[in-house]
Amino acid sequence: MNRIYITLLMLLGTIALQAQSQYIHTNGMYILGPCGDTLLLRGLNYAPYNWGYDINSLQLDQIVQSGANIVRMDWYWNNPDPNAIVYQNYTALNNAISQCVQNKMIAVLEIHDYTCSTDTVGLFNLHTWWTQSNVFTILQQYKESVIVNYANEALYYQFAANPVTALATYKNTYQNIITALRSVSGFNFPIMIDAPDCGTNSDAFITSNVANDLIQADPLHNIIFSAHAYWYAFANNDSAQMAGKINAVLAQNIPFVLGEVSNLQDDVNPCAYVLNYKPLLNYCQLKKVNWLAWSWDNDVCPTRQISSNGNFNSLTTYGNDIIHNPGYGLLTVSAPKSQFLLNGCNAGIENRDPDNGLSLYPNPASTNVTIETKVYLKAETYRIIDPSGRILLSGILSGKKTTIDLSGIPEGIYLFQLGDLNKQTLKVIKH
Repeated sequence: MNRIYITLLMLLGTIALQAQSQYIHTNGMYILGPCGDTLLLRGLNYAPYNWGYDINSLQLDQIVQSGANIVRMDWYWNNPDPNAIVYQNYTALNNAISQCVQNKMIAVLEIHDYTCSTDTVGLFNLHTWWTQSNVFTILQQYKESVIVNYANEALYYQFAANPVTALATYKNTYQNIITALRSVSGFNFPIMIDAPDCGTNSDAFITSNVANDLIQADPLHNIIFSAHAYWYAFANNDSAQMAGKINAVLAQNIPFVLGEVSNLQDDVNPCAYVLNYKPLLNYCQLKKVNWLAWSWDNDVCPTRQISSNGNFNSLTTYGNDIIHNPGYGLLTVSAPKSQFLLNGCNAGIENRDPDNGLSLYPNPASTNVTIETKVYLKAETYRIIDPSGRILLSGILSGKKTTIDLSGIPEGIYLFQLGDLNKQTLKVIKH
C-alpha cells in the first residue's frame, strides 16, 4: 500500500516572518514564542543564590529535571539586608538568566522589593532599574526567552479602605509604568503585571476594564497578567469558587498566568493555612491555564518547598505531587518547550515516500492554507492540533486539493495530522 509523501518547504524568508518580533508576545489570551508557537507555561518559582546570600547556590540544572518549561526568579533592587550581596552583582544576574535559557526554560525575572507594598512612587521609579544599561543589556541578550515580571504583588484593591480609589490608583500607576518602559528603545519584552492585594485578587483584572485598559496603554499590546493563588480567603479555599475566578478571567480574553500556586499560605506565621490546590491545578489542566508552583527550595515554610535541599533527588511530598501527579504533574503531563529554545525556529523539512506527495501552502499562512496531493483522496480525515494536543480544526480531504480556513485560530505553530494513513504530520504556521 502506498504511503503519503509529505513535503514541507520552509524557506528562511518565511521563517523570518514568524521570528520578526524576536520576543515572546501575546495575541488575545495566547502567549506566543518568537517563532509564533503557542506557549503553555508550566513551571516553578525559584530564588537564585538562596535569596541573595550564597553566590554558589544556583540550582537550575536540578530544576530542569522537573520538566518545567519556565522559571520565575526572584530578585531585589534595594534589598535592605547587607548580607544579600548577590543582588548588586550583575554577573550573577546574567548567570542566572543564562543558565535558565541554556536549560531551555523561559526566564521570568521579578523584583521582590514591593511585595504587598502601597508605595506608588517607589513602584513607578522601579522602571529605572529595569531600563538601566546593566540590566537592559542582560535582558537583550536573552530577549527571545525573557518575561519581565515588573514587581511582585504590589498595591491594594479590596485590602484598601476605599477599593474604588485603590483600583484606579493600581491601573493609573501601571499605565504610567508601561509608558515609561516602552519609551526606552528596544524594551519590547512582555511585561507581566501581578494582581493587587498581595497578588491574590484576580477580580481586579475584570473590574472596570482594568486589564484591557492596561493592554491598550501598551503600544505593543504585550502585557501578561498574573495572580497568586493564595486563595484561602479570596476564594474561600473552595474548588468551585476557584474555578469561577479562573473562568471570569478567561472570559476577558487576556493572557493570564497563575504565577504562584502552593500547598500552604502564610499569615502572621508561615504555613498557617492548608490550601486546596489540587482541584485548582486539575482545573488549570482542563482549561489550559498557565501556572507556576511556589517554590523550589529555601522557603520560609519548608513543607512548601518542591525540593528539601535544592536537588531533584530530594523532592518533598508536595514536590512529588507537583512533578509526578498523573493529572497535572510537570513530568507526567509535560508542556512543550519554547520552539526557539529547541531549534531557533528552524522547523526543518520532512520527507516521506517519493512515489506520492502532499504539499501545504502558503506556509506561513494568515487566513487560508491549501493542501494539495499527487494522488486522489476519497475521504481522508485531517486534524490541526496545538502543542498541547488540543484539536483546533478537523475535516475531510477529498480530491487532490482542499483549502482550509485558519482565520479562527490564533498565531502559532501547529501540527497538521492526516487521519488514518499512519497519522502523517507536518507543521503549519499561522501568522
